[in-house]
Amino acid sequence: MKITNIYIRDFEQFQNVELDFTDPGTGNPLEKICFIGRNGTGKSKILRMLNGFFNSVLFNLKDPLNPLALLGEGIKAKIIYKIVHANKKFLIVYFERRVEILNIEKYQKNAELELINSLLNLESVEEIRKIPDYANLVEGTRQKGFLDALILGNNSNDLVIYSTYESSNNGYLTITDVPQTNVNDALSLFQNPPVFVEVSPNTVNDFWKLLVFNMRKREEERNNYETLPENINKIKARLIEEFDKLSPKILNNLAEVWNEILDSAGLEFDVKGANNPYQLKDNLKAYVKLKKNNQIIRYNELSTGIRNFIFRIGHIYSLYFNRQIDRGFLLIDEPENGLFPDFLFDLMKIYQKIVLDKNGNNNTQLFFATHNPIIAAQFKPFERVILDWNDDATVQVYKGVAPEGDDPNDVLKKDFGLHELMGPAGIEQWAKYLNLKKQLKNTQSSEDKMNIAAAINKIGQSYNFPA
Repeated sequence: MKITNIYIRDFEQFQNVELDFTDPGTGNPLEKICFIGRNGTGKSKILRMLNGFFNSVLFNLKDPLNPLALLGEGIKAKIIYKIVHANKKFLIVYFERRVEILNIEKYQKNAELELINSLLNLESVEEIRKIPDYANLVEGTRQKGFLDALILGNNSNDLVIYSTYESSNNGYLTITDVPQTNVNDALSLFQNPPVFVEVSPNTVNDFWKLLVFNMRKREEERNNYETLPENINKIKARLIEEFDKLSPKILNNLAEVWNEILDSAGLEFDVKGANNPYQLKDNLKAYVKLKKNNQIIRYNELSTGIRNFIFRIGHIYSLYFNRQIDRGFLLIDEPENGLFPDFLFDLMKIYQKIVLDKNGNNNTQLFFATHNPIIAAQFKPFERVILDWNDDATVQVYKGVAPEGDDPNDVLKKDFGLHELMGPAGIEQWAKYLNLKKQLKNTQSSEDKMNIAAAINKIGQSYNFPA
């Protein structure tokens, strides 16, 4: 399941906006999308709107709730989501607290656009029933099993993860040893996996529970494997070797993910030193350590960026570990979150790797909101959705220009719209640099020429000005 378009009319700063999540060359839905734009244009709001839509509509499709309940709303707001799933196309229309589901799988592109335009121009919710072909559009959603196939559900192969930048309190700083949980809590929480998961400082204990759950589950699977009739007479060493090939250890896999960033800081995840919680009141004891002397570093003593990164990445990875995910959505606000720039260049590759399910499939649509040009450069230009202000304080939307992998400074100029990248002091030195070059041209004295040339060279080297 993928969202291909969102049409918004008369909702706060989004007065007439289309968000297009398709490849312009193929028309296929995008796997990953990056929202960039000025403060206040609504990047985080769109993520919250998507999260609210999944929670209140797709989770309750037979009796959908108000999809803007998490945001507040204008009574006349109209929002249309176009979704593709299993070769079906449908629209979910929100207008005046009412939700309509329309099956458009038989519609060609021009007919779709005409229908969407008609819906966006409705004056009242009662007029929905008057749009052309309304009866057939609604009847198509009443086919046997149609809605059941679309509903997101708990204890299923569906997963929606919302990771916020801000939190009401920073739970990471309260970890004096390791996040608090035990085997009993872990088993009770994850026997029926929830479809909606928040990844934030407020949920770090849930992440730790998930690690404990996976470790305990693997122990049970190993015991069952050893008691199979065909394994009764095998020696222990062979059984361990066979089972390790069949079932990965979550801490070993997590260490590979974490150490990609910890290594640059001289740190590593101490897998060998981790305990295996067995009794119901046991907690997982696993730490990060300095590579040079094996000194344990408490989680609340790690730098803000590294701590936020490993807990966010670790939590998301653990939610996909050894699970089949057929329909996933990942919403990440400010993935850069305190990281030093050299950690950011391969960040999207890490996110795309950790959402692979146990079969190696990526069935997750990823949405990011960022202010960072290094992050934005890791997206194709049509994967970047740029939000900017109109003169009347409404928002306009357009796609990126800079190619994937471009110099972040070029991304700042072409897509972020920052044509002047230097601060006031740098601009002042540039003016001085140009003025000195004029003086050099008009100076006759050899001694003065040497002094001016030296000053030009000093400024030019300091600021990397062109010769």
